[in-house]
Amino acid sequence: MTLLKKSLVWAVPVIISIAALLLLFAENYSDVTEPPTDGWSRGIELGLTPTVTAPHLKSTKDGQLDVSYLTEKGVKKDTFNQDFELVSEESTSIPVDKFTEFSWVGQNLIYSDYQSIFLAQSGEKLSNISGFFPLKAHTLFSKEQELFMLDNDTLAPVSIMELDSENTEITVSETKQTAYIMTKDVDTTGNHLRFYELNGREVIELGKADLRVRGTEEISDIQFSVKEESYSLLVSTLQKQSAGGELTNFYYFSHSSFGEDPQLQKVNFPDPHSRLELKEISDLEMTLEENSVTLLFKGFGATKTTYSNSPEFNIYKATISLQGNTEVQRLSNTPSPSAEPVWFEEAQSAIWIDQGSDNNNKLMLSSDKPSIIKKADRINKEAFIQSLGKTVGMFSTGMFSIVIAGLWFIWPLFFIVVITFSNSRAMDHNRSWIFYTGTVIYLAAALLFKDSMFTSRLMAKAPEYLSFQGSSIIYLLGFALLTYLLLSYGVKERDWSVFIRLTYFIGIHIILITVFFGPYLL
Repeated sequence: MTLLKKSLVWAVPVIISIAALLLLFAENYSDVTEPPTDGWSRGIELGLTPTVTAPHLKSTKDGQLDVSYLTEKGVKKDTFNQDFELVSEESTSIPVDKFTEFSWVGQNLIYSDYQSIFLAQSGEKLSNISGFFPLKAHTLFSKEQELFMLDNDTLAPVSIMELDSENTEITVSETKQTAYIMTKDVDTTGNHLRFYELNGREVIELGKADLRVRGTEEISDIQFSVKEESYSLLVSTLQKQSAGGELTNFYYFSHSSFGEDPQLQKVNFPDPHSRLELKEISDLEMTLEENSVTLLFKGFGATKTTYSNSPEFNIYKATISLQGNTEVQRLSNTPSPSAEPVWFEEAQSAIWIDQGSDNNNKLMLSSDKPSIIKKADRINKEAFIQSLGKTVGMFSTGMFSIVIAGLWFIWPLFFIVVITFSNSRAMDHNRSWIFYTGTVIYLAAALLFKDSMFTSRLMAKAPEYLSFQGSSIIYLLGFALLTYLLLSYGVKERDWSVFIRLTYFIGIHIILITVFFGPYLL
């Protein structure tokens, strides 16, 4: 019994501290494995790629999916069934670097090294290029002032349109039925857009439009979508100069009929998981629906998958009504920067690249299909490691709270110094009033300076069981009472001086505050 009393003085604080760490780990595991949005699965890894190049997706006749992507040795084509279980895999060797792009022309693999295109099977050079535009049903490339299409049977380049100049910018958009082309030429009067439809080997001009933005902004990207006799634009601009010296992006939307110039209206993309807006929107895929436009893109927004809950690039879906109202959903929730999203199965699934270290980028999938959601909910080693890393990181930075607690224990320490020099006999005889006075001074300082520890940032980040109304006072006094009871129960079996008793009280109290609240301090 005596041994039990002695051990409780140390065992109970250790058990409580372990319980706090387990609670922190459980919370972090919940954050790391949180689905990106209701009704969507967590990310599932499909493969590894050394580059950040969008995968090439193609549905087979028997309902399976071919996913082609770059590896260190070439192009790998994985075939998945409807539940995204791997059915077969095939690899083709080609030279790979950061400029490599590829496309399938029928059963032939074509790749580009930025300056030329080649037939993968033989390495034969097909043409020099100035631009490469791989689509699902066609492969286009530009050369000097012409746009070409590769014939699906002979692989011969077929000229489909003349360009106004070598500086003409080309953007392509593809639907199930056909492909559309937008060209942009810039002069002193503004940006001149032309829209075309690809019809077999012919290009049909649909219309043209002139576009201007404010003089303090410059266009960084234009995406478009076409449906029947109308077109939609999403224009990203960059403010040339800002008071704070930071680059600022703005986004404008327009829906117009062919023959009309766009009337740009500013749109924002609210972060669905914070009170802020998404930033640095790019890698857009745009689809014009009946009464709205659907965007698939990467954006810089909130996530709780990192140890400091810092924002990261993830994949989002936005629906913009033709009147400019915006709704946003998050489709990925990972601690790694995500990029190059691609739709599959009419927006039921999204595939993207998660950027990692040493060129080990992951090809990821998220879906609203119940079978995929169930598959993604399984406990996996990676989620466990991420949760453990986040827990260790938060706990390590939480040790900084001991420094802040110096504002609390410096006063009882000063009191002990005064008593030692002014009334050493009381110290020598272990007068109990010294312990109680030091305890009161410490608790008074803790309550007086509690805001230095329990900041508004900490209380906003902490879970509800730590951040309810008045929780700081309740936990300060509750841990103090617990520590006092342990000390009263166990000290009878130990010959401790008042100084050691006071040190134990203050030390255990600060440790308990640190393990529960410290991880949310920074």
